[in-house]
Amino acid sequence: MSRVPLFRGAPERALEIAAAAVRKRVYEANTTVFQEGDKGEALYILEAGLVKLSKIDLGGHEKTLAILQPPAYFGEMALLGEASRSATAITLGEVSAYLLFNDDFRKLIADYPTISLNLNATLAERLRGMDDESQILSYKDAQGRVAYVLLRLYEGGVVEHEAERALVRLTHQELANLAGTSRETVTRALKALEAEGVIETRPKEVFITDPQGLDEILHGIR
Repeated sequence: MSRVPLFRGAPERALEIAAAAVRKRVYEANTTVFQEGDKGEALYILEAGLVKLSKIDLGGHEKTLAILQPPAYFGEMALLGEASRSATAITLGEVSAYLLFNDDFRKLIADYPTISLNLNATLAERLRGMDDESQILSYKDAQGRVAYVLLRLYEGGVVEHEAERALVRLTHQELANLAGTSRETVTRALKALEAEGVIETRPKEVFITDPQGLDEILHGIR
């Protein structure tokens, strides 16, 4: 539990209470953990695997908000104000997670200020990230937007390292949902980035070979 950002720096007793309260669940690939609009009953702490958080926009298109990996947690927003789920969570591959239910979650943040502060810090970081992303996706061209998405996945650790390359196991459609564009546009942008020598592509795989070069493309240096 000490690895989970929510419990960073929390007293040992708080970690013991949390460990005793959680319930482990395993989900198969492509399982909907919860849907936008569902009632929130628990917070999820990732033990293994990847989870995609997404929303449906006003035009009926899916927008991927984040790809999460351990030890991230999600689903806390619906517990804070007893609101409905603000996004849909779907597993990308097999996932194991610990569920911390509403009453236990509320008691922990009430009894241990460190946990409450960690929660506030996470929410503030997510808001800053959303603001930065909104600006980048609004003003960059398709190549810059895809470069940003790949860098975000790379810096967030949502990659597998092979030799000197970082492997992103997402389809062109999944990358398009992250970049807020079409699959066809992503395919063209990936070809352009491959021509720049910063990535290599295979079906359902993108290898990041030059993260610095991606960053330079994002910021218009090359």
